[in-house]
Parts: sequence; C-alpha cells; structure tokens
Amino acid sequence: MPGILFGPAMVGILVDHANFSEQYAGWALAYQSIGSAATLLIISSFIHKLDLKKLAFITLIFAFILEIYCSFIASPDFSFLIIRLFIGMFTTIANIAVYTSIASFQNYERGFGLFVLMQYLVSGLGLYFMILYSDYLGAQGLFLLLALFNFIALSMIRKLPNHQANNNAESGLTSELKVLFSGIAFLAIIGFGIHEMSGVAQFTYIERIGVSIAIDNQSLSNIMLISSLLGIPGSIICITLGKKYGLVIPILFGISVCVLGMSLFLFSKTYLTYAIRMCLMGFGWALVLPYIQSHLANIDKKGSALAAGNSFATIGGALGAALAAKLIGENNNYDALLQVSMLIYIIAALFIIISIKLKKMHD
Repeated sequence: MPGILFGPAMVGILVDHANFSEQYAGWALAYQSIGSAATLLIISSFIHKLDLKKLAFITLIFAFILEIYCSFIASPDFSFLIIRLFIGMFTTIANIAVYTSIASFQNYERGFGLFVLMQYLVSGLGLYFMILYSDYLGAQGLFLLLALFNFIALSMIRKLPNHQANNNAESGLTSELKVLFSGIAFLAIIGFGIHEMSGVAQFTYIERIGVSIAIDNQSLSNIMLISSLLGIPGSIICITLGKKYGLVIPILFGISVCVLGMSLFLFSKTYLTYAIRMCLMGFGWALVLPYIQSHLANIDKKGSALAAGNSFATIGGALGAALAAKLIGENNNYDALLQVSMLIYIIAALFIIISIKLKKMHD
C-alpha cells in the first residue's frame, strides 16, 4: 500500500506542488484509508468464500490505472478524494491476500516480522528519495511512482499460495462471526484500530512537523531514511525470536520505546530530539506491529480476525488522518496532535495486552 507508506511525502508534495492546503492533503490520505477499511470490514465476514489471489490481481490493475489518472488530475476537489477512496479499496484486496497467506504458514509470526521489515525498508527508501527530490517529482511524478509500485505488486501476485474457497457459506459465516464477537478478538481488533489511529495521526504530518522547526529537505530525507531503516532491527527481533518470550514482553518493550520517543519530542523541539524521536518510533513500531498481527492470526487461523483487525486498523488510520487534519486546524497546532496521539497509543496498548492475557487464560 504505497499511498499509506509514503503518506508524509504525499502530503508535502500535494501542499507544495498541487495547491492543496495541509488539511485537504490530510483528507486525501484519510479517504484512501476509508476505502481500505470499508473493504476489509466487508471481507472479514466471508473471507473463506473468496479467491483473494485472483481478486487481488484484478483490483491491482484498477489501482494501477487510477494512479496514472491521478497524475493528470491531482487537484483539491471532491472527485480526487473519491478516486483515492477507490484506490484504497483496490490495493487493500492485495494487502489482505498477503496477510492471509502469511497466516497459513507454521511460523507465521516470523512471516509477519519479515513483512514489516519490507514495509519499513520500502517506506524508508521511498520517503528519502521522494522528499529529497520532491521538487523534481511534483504531483505528477508522485502518482506515476505510486502506479509503478502497484505494477510491481501486480507482477508478484502469482507467487502467493493458492487457497481453495470454502463454499459452505452458512457454517463458515457462523463460525467467523462467533470468533469476531468473542471478547479476546474484540479487544484485539479494537486495540489494533486505536493503535493505527495514533500512528497515522502522527505519521501524516511528520514531514510538516520537521518543516515547522526549520529542518531542510536533505536533513528530513536523511532522518526519514535512518528512522525507517531502524525499523528493520525491530522486525528482525520478531523474525529471530518468534514467540520465544511470548507476546506481552516484546510488545511492552516496543510500546515503552515508542512512548519514550513521543514524550521526548513533546518536551523539546530541536533537530536532535526530532531525529531521536523518529528513530525510537521506527524501531518500536516495527517491533510491536508483527506481534499484534501474530496475536490476531493465533485467534483464528482462517483469517477472519486478521481481516477484521486490519479493517479496524485501517479505519483507525482513516480516523487518525482525519483527526490530525482537525487538530492542527488552520494554525498548524502540532502540539495538540502529538499529545492526543500519545494518549490514544497508551489506550491501544492496554486493549491489546488485556486481549493477549485473556487468550492465554482461555488456552
């Protein structure tokens, strides 16, 4: 989902090169997340009936075409937001196809760790070059680049494992709804949604926050790259250790690192604290995320909890982008954004840890 991974660069380019306000650029990301969330929410209740591999191939073709179209019509109007919504819907099919494929393997927690590693690697390199060469790319170059990433993903779909659809709709739907409405799954799904709400709220304007304290494009690019690459050690911990120490200990450690990074920048807004904050968040977030996904996969191997969790995560992301646009207002009040994001993150951590404890008691 390159549109989300490169969110801060997209916001900056739309503001600087396509006459978007900072609020409207945030809404462009929010609409894409809304489309993604709606798709996942619908899919989660009958995921067993779908051939996600074939569906992902078709929808990525549409996403590829729409990104090219966006390169010619990017402007702050409602029709552009609707197109971003559809792109969110189409790319999400491929995203959940990958998630459910990983969940089908025995050591799925390591698979999710590798998946997060690739996300951070692609995001870090993408943000580095997009921010550094934003003046050369412009809005048209941005969306053509996003189209290229969708085309690359399209060429890789055939490598996913084949899963036979289960046509026993009634029994499948009943069992999946039973899972989704259990206390363990409910807390994990909602917690994941709140977790992503906090992350996207900050991530949407993180490039603008750097600009607000007079960090130049070259330095911003360097910080984005380094902080994303530091997510790799976080995901490698999950790949290497798996569930050797359970889920709670690595999640608590990752959460503590993230909270430290958030609070540090709130107290002092300098180049150094901005860089340290970004690095701590990159490492901590990459450590926590695969363990949350592993917990959802462990709740239900068929993928319904994973699909619903990613649905609410995307809903949280959409709400986070919308909340960020609302909080900064016309005066670019980034302090309020950071404070609210930190509070939301702590609430999310409580939901997820309680769910893990309940699952352990249930087993």
